[in-house]
Amino acid sequence: MIATQIATQIATQKEMNTTLATAMVTAMNELKKDNTNDLKKVATELKKDNKDKETRLFERFDVNFKGMLEKLVEHIEETNSKLKRLDDHINDVSDQLEDVKQGLTARVETAEQMASNADEKATAANSEYKKLGDRLAALEDGCRRNNIRIEGIPEKRESSSPVKFAVELLSKIIGDDFKLDNEIATAYRTKIPSAFKSRSFIVRFERLRCKLDVMALLRHKQEIIFENNLIRIFPDFSPSTAAKRRSYNDIKRMLREADIKYSLLYPAKLKVEVQDGHYIFFSKEEAEKELKKLFPTLFLKVN
Repeated sequence: MIATQIATQIATQKEMNTTLATAMVTAMNELKKDNTNDLKKVATELKKDNKDKETRLFERFDVNFKGMLEKLVEHIEETNSKLKRLDDHINDVSDQLEDVKQGLTARVETAEQMASNADEKATAANSEYKKLGDRLAALEDGCRRNNIRIEGIPEKRESSSPVKFAVELLSKIIGDDFKLDNEIATAYRTKIPSAFKSRSFIVRFERLRCKLDVMALLRHKQEIIFENNLIRIFPDFSPSTAAKRRSYNDIKRMLREADIKYSLLYPAKLKVEVQDGHYIFFSKEEAEKELKKLFPTLFLKVN
């Protein structure tokens, strides 16, 4: 009896459990169905809302983009306008620079032409100046052609009678047989004093022939000593001619030491004797250049 009751209760309990399970499944299915519908509805609403938002966003973007595009186009047009003005300005400046360049070129050409003309004039003037200088030197040399210059005589040795002193000096040097009493026109000291040596003593002869005879006799004298003083006697030339003749001094010394015959021609030409003839040089530079070829050992001591 009890077992029957228990079995009945168990069966009832099973049936209740089955019914409850079925109800729960049914409820869950209904809930799932409702949720699915709700989700579909929400998704549909979301899609619609997103589409509306996308539409509004696109419209807003389109408006902003068009505005930006319009501003960009406006800016480009403004920039193009500025570039055009700048290009026009550059063209104007280029034209002005070209004008300036042409003007400067013309001025430079004019200046170069003027400089060339000035150089030509300067060259011509220098050439003319040299010619005038040579003519002046020649004229001055002509005025001095009757003179001889004596160096090494102590100051005031001529006393108050320079002419008398000159006659006595030359007579002692050349010899009493050579009469000079009436041949000397004047005698005097140069005006430019020097702290290192006595002033030159100038003797002027009445006749050129007498002066040449005296120089010919003196040419054979190796050294001229007067009252323990070494004196030198040579023709009197203008400062310009004298400077040119002095430029050969070192060369003349080397020629003497080498026992090579030479002579100094007027106004300043060096004549050098060689076996097959002679050479005449018109400047110190020319003489040095050619003599090194003719006599290679002549300048070795100097070098």
